[in-house]
Amino acid sequence: MVPNNQMMKKMKGKYYIMAVVMLITATAAAQTEDENIKRTVTLYNPYKPTLHEAVKRTLLPSDDDTTTVDIRFSYDFTPGSFVPEYEISPIKSAVLSPEPLPDLKKGYVSLGLGNYLSPFVEVSISNGRSNTGAVGLFTRTYGSAGRIELENDRKVYAGFLDNQALLYGKKYFRRSRLDSDIDFRHMTRHAYGYNPDVDGYDPDKKDIRSLYYDVTGKVRYFTMEPDSSDLNWDASLKYNFFTRQGEGQQHNPGLSVSAGTNMFGLYAGVDAGYDMYIFSKALDTKSRHLVTLAPYITKGNDEWRFRFGLKVAADAKENHDPFVGGVRKLYMFFYPDAMFTFRIIPKYLRFTAAIDGFMENNQARNTAYVNPWMLPGDTLYNLRSTDNELRISAGLSGTMNVNASYSFGASYTLFKDLLLFMNDTIGYGNYFVPVYSDGSLLKIHGEVSVPLNPQLTLSLLGNYYGYNLSGQEYAWHKPEWDGSLKAAYNLRNKIIASVDLTLTGTRYARVMAPGETIKLPFHPNLNMGIEYRYTPEISFWVKCNNISYNRYFEWNYYPSRNLMFIGGISYSL
Repeated sequence: MVPNNQMMKKMKGKYYIMAVVMLITATAAAQTEDENIKRTVTLYNPYKPTLHEAVKRTLLPSDDDTTTVDIRFSYDFTPGSFVPEYEISPIKSAVLSPEPLPDLKKGYVSLGLGNYLSPFVEVSISNGRSNTGAVGLFTRTYGSAGRIELENDRKVYAGFLDNQALLYGKKYFRRSRLDSDIDFRHMTRHAYGYNPDVDGYDPDKKDIRSLYYDVTGKVRYFTMEPDSSDLNWDASLKYNFFTRQGEGQQHNPGLSVSAGTNMFGLYAGVDAGYDMYIFSKALDTKSRHLVTLAPYITKGNDEWRFRFGLKVAADAKENHDPFVGGVRKLYMFFYPDAMFTFRIIPKYLRFTAAIDGFMENNQARNTAYVNPWMLPGDTLYNLRSTDNELRISAGLSGTMNVNASYSFGASYTLFKDLLLFMNDTIGYGNYFVPVYSDGSLLKIHGEVSVPLNPQLTLSLLGNYYGYNLSGQEYAWHKPEWDGSLKAAYNLRNKIIASVDLTLTGTRYARVMAPGETIKLPFHPNLNMGIEYRYTPEISFWVKCNNISYNRYFEWNYYPSRNLMFIGGISYSL
């Protein structure tokens, strides 16, 4: 028994020793692996456990009933009508107030002053808006007292003065209107443009001054019928008094009537007129009687229209032949009057063609406003009328949008007695005498107006004149071509500005002695203006005209003023 117990004790000791050795070895090995192996685990999504192959069991019990129930019911219809009761509620009538009309001023006063001692006054007064009529007064004065340097370096007095006073009245009736007015005009000019080769010529202001007085009274009564089937007519009665101080007087009573109505599906009308010219005893000119008659028919609408008629003029006046002076002669003129127009593209393109003619009445009043330096005496009151025997014209016109428009055309005219002017160098050259020529004129015209934006509008215009004369070498003082470029700017009706560039082509002038032809060169002319409306009643304005690198001669020997500046203020009443 003893040996066995000892043996058991020895074996237990061995077991304990082996267990301690194994524990020490395992601990050393774990420390070695922890020191040599390093691992990192990164989780990009949170851990979401899932349960695979899971089957959900129903939690609610099912009820399968095999019992059937037989449902029976009965019904019937009783026919009848149903009339609903309507209660009408009255609708109150709408009250329409009239659209407010824009404020209409009763007038304005404009005052200005410029260089060359140039005062400016303009006044307009009226009774304002009325349903029964209108009455008003318009006056205007503009002049200059400055001097101009001629080509011989002499400064001469070149003052001028323009006055106008217009008193008018209008009476409105239900279907017609009565107008009347008295127009007084006064014009003062000095014949400062003499031949620069003349030495020692220093006239007094009074010796070269021409005073023109022009007074016209007119009464007009016309219908305003909206229906063309009714008779529409327009009648005017006038009297004009015209004179150049120191000479005689011209009295011109006249009557004109226009009437028309629908007949046989056409609109038929007639224009008739009569003018009498009576001269004072100071003028060695016989009285003149001019009768015009122009019947026509027309038909059309907004898309197309034609006109066909005849123009007749009978002019009983003193014979033009200088060798048969003092004898009255009847001059007859006959012209066709035909026109046709139609739209090629609605609102965008229209074609117009016409064949007609007309008599240009070169009476004293009309000619004085064209050339105020006519030779004193009877010449101004006994001028020939220009006979435009035939004019053929055609052109295209239309719009590109609401505000943009264009027009292009050409015309060919055959004429007799075209009125031209030549310097009377038998004297000092500062007065003009009339000369006449037969021939033809080819005119080409083009015009475009385009709004670049709501504030700025640009306009272009150009004309070409091709004269072919039989009696004169050139059409004296008339350009070969002309044109203009205009820009208008409007900023909310507060600032209004304009720039106008006019171009005048080469012209030629003729002097009587020694029969010399003078070339007037091409001339560009820039005009600018701006207005600032400080308030609706007060505005300030400035204008600057005749800006150019060379001098402009409207008539031979008559240079215009360079760089004319004027500024002023306007007040609305």
